[in-house]
Amino acid sequence: MKTFFSDLRFVSSLITLAVRLTAVFTVLGLYELSMFLLPKEIEFVSEIAVLTCLVFGVFGILPIQEKVSGFLKSTFVSEYLSDDPGSSRLAHRRFDSEGVIKNVFPELVRLTTSNFGRLAILRNDLTHYDLYTYAHKKQRKVNTMEGINPRAALLTYILNKRSGAMIGEPDQNKIINEDFVSLRANFILPFVFREKLFGFLAVSNIPKDNVRHELGFLAGKCALAVHNHILSSQIAENKKYRKELENAGKIRKFLESSEPPMVGDIKIDLLSQEPGELVEFFQGPSGDFYFVFLRLSVTNAVSVLALCYILGTLYASWLNGEIKNVLQLKALVEDNLKEVSWTERYDLAVGMVEKEGGKISLRYVGKNFKMFRSSNPTRNLASIGWENMETPSKDPLILSWNDRDIISFQNIGHHT
Repeated sequence: MKTFFSDLRFVSSLITLAVRLTAVFTVLGLYELSMFLLPKEIEFVSEIAVLTCLVFGVFGILPIQEKVSGFLKSTFVSEYLSDDPGSSRLAHRRFDSEGVIKNVFPELVRLTTSNFGRLAILRNDLTHYDLYTYAHKKQRKVNTMEGINPRAALLTYILNKRSGAMIGEPDQNKIINEDFVSLRANFILPFVFREKLFGFLAVSNIPKDNVRHELGFLAGKCALAVHNHILSSQIAENKKYRKELENAGKIRKFLESSEPPMVGDIKIDLLSQEPGELVEFFQGPSGDFYFVFLRLSVTNAVSVLALCYILGTLYASWLNGEIKNVLQLKALVEDNLKEVSWTERYDLAVGMVEKEGGKISLRYVGKNFKMFRSSNPTRNLASIGWENMETPSKDPLILSWNDRDIISFQNIGHHT
């Protein structure tokens, strides 16, 4: 017989019992109603009433019973603590990690008979774990600067301990023992799904052997819930990026020419562009032209979405007249990279071509850029960390990345 380890499990059993008893009494009431309504002249009245109740009970009462039971359990009991398959499916569809934190976490602590426990949940950005505590029937989020580092030795250790890790095991080193002490834990249960750690439970008591099976079952549900929550967040982000791409495409189509502009006597030529690169030109209110070259170190679906998002925000800032100078343009791109949580390396060059003076201002991030005259390709005219100023002439001025020519600037006017 299954033990009632908590109030919520007891409530779940009471709901099941109440719904089933209600179904039985409903069928009995239907039988009495059938006996009352059927004409007494009909032969085998009781047999017909029984057959009617059986058909209605199997095809009507049982499905309704399951729906009502699932609804009540999802209302009064966490879906993750319910044995009802419908409730479990409902929990997974909701992608509700908040339900894990508010309802399942306290039950896991109570199951271990501990008075204190901590819960770590992987963030949506997959970089750190948020930490929560449960003590004396109160729950709160622990205020930490950066959460728990995913490269911590403790997380690597418990990833291979599906049934839980106890303090003082022979394969623990000093650092892991210190982690146990800092968490005030004697037992840690990992939440693992597809060989990835989505969180863990740390409690002050070591649970009994007959309780660990319950813990492992619920830990699997918790891992799946957090995984689905993160997945749904990523889908929402992708929709956001696709919307930005659509907006950028519309603006590009109706407001911008696909060819590099002429700025006074300065002719600009786009020499090359590869997948995973963003090259754009924006005209300022005074007729000056700004340009952006952004190259991300990784070319995949995520990087393309990131570039689309940055392109959309650049055009939005341009339309709002927010681009005032080269330094501001550089900060705008870098801030958007942080906003989309881009942690990989990138190369960025931003600049401005003056309409009146014909001068070029350039700032760049990365060690692969070079600006040189066509007649002297070995001499680099640009330095990192500075706003470099050059004046194009008949001899084209070329910006290159990784020894590949990207943009050329040439003054095709008359010179004295």
